[in-house]
Amino acid sequence: MAPLRAYRLPADSTSAIDESQSVSVEQLGAVGWKITPVAGGQDEVEQACEKMAQESGYPITQEGCKVPFHLDVEKHAATLDPGVITVESPQKRSLTRADFSWLTYCRKLRNHISLANEAFIIVTGDSVYTIDVEDVTSASWIRFHLVPGMILHVPTGGRYRVAFDEQNRKVTGFGYFKETVSNHGLLVKDEIDTHPARHAYLSTRQT
Repeated sequence: MAPLRAYRLPADSTSAIDESQSVSVEQLGAVGWKITPVAGGQDEVEQACEKMAQESGYPITQEGCKVPFHLDVEKHAATLDPGVITVESPQKRSLTRADFSWLTYCRKLRNHISLANEAFIIVTGDSVYTIDVEDVTSASWIRFHLVPGMILHVPTGGRYRVAFDEQNRKVTGFGYFKETVSNHGLLVKDEIDTHPARHAYLSTRQT
């Protein structure tokens, strides 16, 4: 597994990104974004993630808890900016009929978003998933690149956005949702600051 690439973004969005402003796994964990490295192949990573999810009370055998995803910016660039996520259940039935629009979700990924319920994320193949997360302790943003062999815990109420850079054009993986995918509670923009999940998150951080 490649080492974690994580670094602080400049306060001025027009400034060049300096990856020498590195951030450690421990620093990410301190603001709620925990990354667990797993030795072995994809099977070992999935098994480790499912074990962590079960120990955290996830309904791992329930449909909509473990959900594969596929983001392909290149394929859908003509119809959707920045891309589209397609999701299938373990039975290969599309979940787009549920009360959850993946097309809308992908459009929202570039905005500041948050989850009302926690989740785990892993990526597969040669995917690189680039995510920006807010560090409320320093009023800054951190960018990191999730690669195969890492398990990401997405905290309830943590603010983040997906960075669609050159490495983040095609991503496959699995999301594990504590309240299942159709009920996980995606918060966007003004919804975030007034939601109890955000208040609970901030109460555990010293700002």
